[in-house]
Amino acid sequence: MDYSLIAYILITVVIILTTFSKLSNSGRYWAAIMTLVLFILIFVFYGLRWFRDTKSIYSYSGAWPPIINMCPDYLVYYKTANKMDTCVDLIGVNGSGGALKSWSKEDVNNPPQDPAKYFPYVYTPGMSGDKLRELCNAAMQYGLTWEGITNGESCTFTTSS
Repeated sequence: MDYSLIAYILITVVIILTTFSKLSNSGRYWAAIMTLVLFILIFVFYGLRWFRDTKSIYSYSGAWPPIINMCPDYLVYYKTANKMDTCVDLIGVNGSGGALKSWSKEDVNNPPQDPAKYFPYVYTPGMSGDKLRELCNAAMQYGLTWEGITNGESCTFTTSS
């Protein structure tokens, strides 16, 4: 049990209530309300700063990112007519000289046959380190970033094995 957090909360409540009652008893209602709001903001801010630890409900201590997207950043997952999992660029994020061509409005209704419009690598949970390295190398070759796998210049994934 964190006694310092309990003491902080009790002292905070006493300060807020004492100040609020003194200001409201003297007829300064707007000052009392403004001071109440200001104190709450200040004490919550410092409380979150000072009492951050691994047991808190507001701190995350797992791996980062908590999940990895199936496709690289800004690409969309797509299952082709022959049931192949792939990723496509619908917004043209890779239009600056990358190997992946973006889809046009016509491509959405009539999927193209051009293999350069498909990124054939999809992440699935539990992939081995070799498979993750393959995803990383492919994304870098295509000039893409992929949160949890690559920043576009180097691999950023970690494996538990």
